[in-house]
Amino acid sequence: MMTLRTPFLGATLFISVAAAGLTPALAQTTPVPANSGAAQTDVRYHRMPKMLPGQLVDGRIAFLKAELKITPAQEAQWQPVAAAMRENASSLDRVITTARQDRGTMDAIQHIALRAQFAKVHADNDARLLTAFKPLFASLLPEQRQLANQLVAAHHGGHHRA
Repeated sequence: MMTLRTPFLGATLFISVAAAGLTPALAQTTPVPANSGAAQTDVRYHRMPKMLPGQLVDGRIAFLKAELKITPAQEAQWQPVAAAMRENASSLDRVITTARQDRGTMDAIQHIALRAQFAKVHADNDARLLTAFKPLFASLLPEQRQLANQLVAAHHGGHHRA
């Protein structure tokens, strides 16, 4: 059963790497002509407010804690991970909100600067999570480590192979 769920679970592992679809280009809404039934559905979909990472972080934290089966003895190492995930979500929320507010008025230079800002936020978030996750990972039992390895590998999908 775990092997069927692992790719899906890995895709929701960490908020810092859950930014797929949160880049400036994807944060924009594309208007769709309203001349067909399918287009009507698309228009309604695109007009729905997009959720921010901060709106999802508590569920992701609960999911990861449950999936890794964090024990009471590991709770002290878990709390910094949860705090890092919350801070990561908050930092992404700020950048995304700014991008959404400014998206119609940005020129090419501002778009590139925004991409650089997103890259910096992602790098800072990864560093924060890594610092918090190392002590937890060291405290994990072998089966918990194996699952953590699978979740991270499934999430990254081989994009960063050396």
